[in-house]
Amino acid sequence: FFYGGFPALKNINLEIPEKKVTAFIGPSGCGKSTLLRTLNRMFELYPEQRAEGQILLDGEDILTSKDDVSLVRAKVGMVFQKPTPFPMSIYDNIAFGVRLFETLPRAEMDERVEWALKKAALWTEVKDKLNQSGSGLSGGQQ
Repeated sequence: FFYGGFPALKNINLEIPEKKVTAFIGPSGCGKSTLLRTLNRMFELYPEQRAEGQILLDGEDILTSKDDVSLVRAKVGMVFQKPTPFPMSIYDNIAFGVRLFETLPRAEMDERVEWALKKAALWTEVKDKLNQSGSGLSGGQQ
């Protein structure tokens, strides 16, 4: 795995048991989150990051698979230390989970996004900023 030209992970070989919760434990900066972002292809959201080699999930190499990346991310979950919006709009951050499993007309997706933001007591704060980056939200809003 590379950040630009810097090799952040090298020569990793590991087996993860099927249908088990697996945790990566280690000191800050040792590559736990980087490894997990590689396993669920989250690194693809960042143009300066890339992975080489082979990662097998259910016998298929996820790095070369043409399957929808959302299916991989549904199988390989990630719990962040702190709220971490994806590098996309507020709207798309909220709609992301729905899009994993449903294809909705725009009007219905708009309703779902509004419903979710109202449940989080954020609608009035962000309703006019839905096209802005989710990373622009305050820590509490994230």
